Amino acid sequence: MCARDLDAWQLALHEAEEVLREREQLAQAGEPTPQELRAFADERDKLADERNGLADAYDAQARERDAAGFARDVVGSFRDRRARARDDDRDAGALDRFAAGSDRDLAAGDRADSLDDRRRSARSRQAASEERQRAAADRDFAASRAEDLQHEIEGLHEALDTRLTIGRAEGLLMARYGLQPDAAFRLLVKLSQELHIKLRDVAGRLVAQAAQHPHPLDNDRTPVADDEG
Repeated sequence: MCARDLDAWQLALHEAEEVLREREQLAQAGEPTPQELRAFADERDKLADERNGLADAYDAQARERDAAGFARDVVGSFRDRRARARDDDRDAGALDRFAAGSDRDLAAGDRADSLDDRRRSARSRQAASEERQRAAADRDFAASRAEDLQHEIEGLHEALDTRLTIGRAEGLLMARYGLQPDAAFRLLVKLSQELHIKLRDVAGRLVAQAAQHPHPLDNDRTPVADDEG
């Protein structure tokens, strides 16, 4: 793979990272779902793999440049020896020395390019490491969001169950004592305060007692607690 291809690869990765960053920022502006966060993490892992692949390619190119530089040095040394051996032909010796100098300049260029490749490789690997760290953060956030959502769902279920239980208890009091809904609810609140227990527990006791010992004034559809309740 030539240097131009590697540069194009690096540019494509940079553009992909920018697009992913914009999508994440847009998602973070709202409330990203755990599924979205895990998807972002998977994409970042893929980018990290690509970054490591690019780093490997840069390292391979650096090795090729090192080998080319070494070969040019060998040729340059050979030309120098041949130039020294041509004392009888100064023109040919001068040409060999010029060619040897050119070989060494090219070798120095190869080594400089090799060093640049290795620096790019190091930056690419660092970027890959950062991508994996962000992927891990996304997964941690996804787990936290999933836990929060589960607690929220459980809370909603509990609130619904509480509301249903209180509603049944209100119905029992209304049927038994001929109370209006507001009066039945106030009676439940008063019982809760006097007994020092939660309103839903008072309602639950009434409903449970009515199920075990139906009151003769209760209708068939709504079990009623006994008078002691």
